[in-house]
Amino acid sequence: MNIRIYFLSLVLIFNFASLFAQGSAGEKAIYESRYIVDMPTAGTLNKGCYGLYTNTFPQGGIMLQFDASPFNDFLIGLSYSGTNIIGSGEVNWQGIPGVHLRYRFLDETLDLPAFLIGVNTQGRGDFNSKDKRFETYSPGVFLSVSKNYSWALGSVAFHGGVNYSFEPPKKENFPNFYLGFEHSIGKSFALNFEYNSTLNDDNKNYMNNKGLMNASLRWSLAKGITLELQARDLLENMAKYKAFNRAVCLEYISSF
Repeated sequence: MNIRIYFLSLVLIFNFASLFAQGSAGEKAIYESRYIVDMPTAGTLNKGCYGLYTNTFPQGGIMLQFDASPFNDFLIGLSYSGTNIIGSGEVNWQGIPGVHLRYRFLDETLDLPAFLIGVNTQGRGDFNSKDKRFETYSPGVFLSVSKNYSWALGSVAFHGGVNYSFEPPKKENFPNFYLGFEHSIGKSFALNFEYNSTLNDDNKNYMNNKGLMNASLRWSLAKGITLELQARDLLENMAKYKAFNRAVCLEYISSF
């Protein structure tokens, strides 16, 4: 195929998709972001909506999550993951499914951010049954705060929170904090950065130093469909990897 025709086709596909880009990224997003990258925002699903989310990770790992919102500002969900799902060898399942509960008790106003409390027992990465933990601890009980602003270059949302995971040993477990932001890029893209302080993780088999910085680029492909490309551990503090690792995620949101 002529190279000019090839690139012209890509441009046409991109522009056509942008017309219907109504996922959870960009200026035309119709759904709220529920995660910065890993850590929760104060976002929920609209009443009567459900969401399917899949996340890939190293060693052929896949995590699948289902969330639903039966009431306004309330969300409930389950998730499950395993490694070696893609590839060869025995699949290593995580055991007990992850549980998700969220309640936004204060909606965002012009002057005040949104506040949300929740529980999320789904960690990220491979689950080690001997250590009874994920590579990255689950948020556990958390309080999230989010505030959106508009300016000349688009919209930006600032997120932050504190959490207390159930997985760390009691002598190592401390309240943890995280923060991040999301910036729209045109009608259908968003760039996200987050910092997870990992104050509750002293295990040198998993973390050489404190702190995880993750980034993602989200693209609203079509109504309810958002593709996400993640760059994880940009500070290279995880003991298992020699450099940052990559992940691909896909989200689908619809109504009952």
